[in-house]
Amino acid sequence: MVETEEEKYILRVYRRGWRNKQEIDFELELLSFLHEQKQPVAYPITRIDGGLTTEIAAPEGKRYVAVFSYASGYAVDGKLDTKQSYILGEVLAEIHQVLNSFKSSFSRPILNNEYLLDWSIRSITPLYQYRKKDLDFFQQKIDNIKNQIAELKLTLLAPGYGICIGDVHSGNANFTKQNEPTLFDFDQCGYGWRAFDIAKFLHAALRMKIDVTVKNSFVEGYQAIRKLSESELTSIPVFIKAAHIWVMGISTNVVGDVLPYGWFTDDWLDERLAMLKILDNVESDNFIT
Repeated sequence: MVETEEEKYILRVYRRGWRNKQEIDFELELLSFLHEQKQPVAYPITRIDGGLTTEIAAPEGKRYVAVFSYASGYAVDGKLDTKQSYILGEVLAEIHQVLNSFKSSFSRPILNNEYLLDWSIRSITPLYQYRKKDLDFFQQKIDNIKNQIAELKLTLLAPGYGICIGDVHSGNANFTKQNEPTLFDFDQCGYGWRAFDIAKFLHAALRMKIDVTVKNSFVEGYQAIRKLSESELTSIPVFIKAAHIWVMGISTNVVGDVLPYGWFTDDWLDERLAMLKILDNVESDNFIT
């Protein structure tokens, strides 16, 4: 946090080796665009020279920093209620609609099978080579997910496809006492199917043990702004499984950097295997009214 006499700001230091300059510039340009469109996001503060990032010479090499507006309120996390969930769903749908007109000259990873699934299993495998049977199970699930997505024949055109935030949940949005939200942490944004954004919220809600009626409220809020197609509704449980595997991949990818090797025990893998098996039995009717 950076405080002046009048304002509070957030200084964000990007980790070396995770996002390159192009990907950071895409995210910051996106947030600036959303702010210009009056969307409730924490936005980057422009430097005097017009830029959005500053290079710093860290011991491990060049890193980038950016100053953001401060998100008023507080993070509700697992205490998200039905009204807040509904509002969050509405905001996501509105952001999706606004982003249909966003164009960037910078590149960003696409939230496709290769990135969400293949990249993830490549990150998980080195830590659990001695559990070949379980790795084979993961690969089987990945193949199943790919087949299910292919069978749904989801559109590659807006509004069903376009820029996604990638990590919308009740820990990445502050709410004021008047239930006015401000969204932040667009680090996982990229082009993809919009149903994946909804699935990502539902996956986070599962981990936070948020009540099913609260989860339903998010989908209802989204659909109050943009009605989901039948194929999109059917795809959500499939994308929840993809999100589950992707989060595992993101975690294992930062071993020795953000998370210690000791973090990745047999229990860590067992818990995530058990959750994946539970998700196999989740149908869209379980969370969409």
